[in-house]
Amino acid sequence: MPEMTEKRDARKLHRDALEELRRLAVSRVLAGERQSDVARSLQVTRTTVVRWMMAYRAGGSDALTARKSPGRPPTLTEKQRAKLRTIIVGKNPQQLGFGMALWSVRIVSQVIEREFGAVLHDTTVFRLLRSMGLVPRKPTRQAFQRDPDECERWASSVFPDIVRTAKRQQAILAFLDESGVHEDAPIGTTWGEKGTRPVARVTGGRARVNVISAITTRGQLWFRCFRGTLNAARFIEFLRDLLHDVRGKVHLVLDKHPAHVAAATRRFLAEKRHRIEVHHLPGYAPDLNPDEHVWSYLKGMFRHEPLQDDETLGAAVAAAMNDIRADRKLVRSFFGHPAVAYVKQALSW
Repeated sequence: MPEMTEKRDARKLHRDALEELRRLAVSRVLAGERQSDVARSLQVTRTTVVRWMMAYRAGGSDALTARKSPGRPPTLTEKQRAKLRTIIVGKNPQQLGFGMALWSVRIVSQVIEREFGAVLHDTTVFRLLRSMGLVPRKPTRQAFQRDPDECERWASSVFPDIVRTAKRQQAILAFLDESGVHEDAPIGTTWGEKGTRPVARVTGGRARVNVISAITTRGQLWFRCFRGTLNAARFIEFLRDLLHDVRGKVHLVLDKHPAHVAAATRRFLAEKRHRIEVHHLPGYAPDLNPDEHVWSYLKGMFRHEPLQDDETLGAAVAAAMNDIRADRKLVRSFFGHPAVAYVKQALSW
């Protein structure tokens, strides 16, 4: 049988197969075979077998274990990666002189070149962002008028004081908000044939129903549906119904909607100060109100189950709110949103 002289390139083998080959070569040499004979039979160079034996004698069996190749060293150091992540998370591109307000791979590439003098392909930048735990996400709208310091004071100082007062008075702590549901609201996605857009048959109306609600950490929910704008009279009527249902005092957290601060509302609150006390959230910070997240859930229901021809918007919204109210666990879950984590922290919940 002719001798095979062509040598295999061990570097091209899978690391598990290469480890097995190393161990086989070492065991045969230790059994008394010559290194040149082992190399010839395994189709590797004698130098390769010598190197494996040297590694074994220096580090034992562990030295033969397969290890993943480290690959090319990263272009950015760990310190540079940390700085880049801080820039992306802590700033927006406009603060750095770019025209756009949102981060894109192309803008991140320019930041890397400007900050670290490294030119990277867009694909490399995309993988770099992923490796740093960053993903493309739809941002939350936040008004420029919002005062971060005021929001911080509310969460760390003002609200905990409200909680302590409510506990001392054995009062109920509730959050109030209002929103509207449109008949022609966007519809969610559905599966269908590729190249053909599915059709969802809905009413052609454009009506709107407004809802005001109040929720507590106990999972209680009160609501009222109405048409037209919220004014002081409607707001006071809701407060009367709330006080009729609740025993004891209520500490109510809400925003500064015109109906909430109207003169008639202030007079009513002054008359009922032994029963109800209101606390206003920081301006332009609706996400700090847990009741705000009721609307996200409610509108999501209509995105997935749009109105049918025989349904009226008012009845459908009322039925949906009744379903939410009946599920106390669901209502409590609205306090689990990261934006209102300060509530659970203040309540030691």
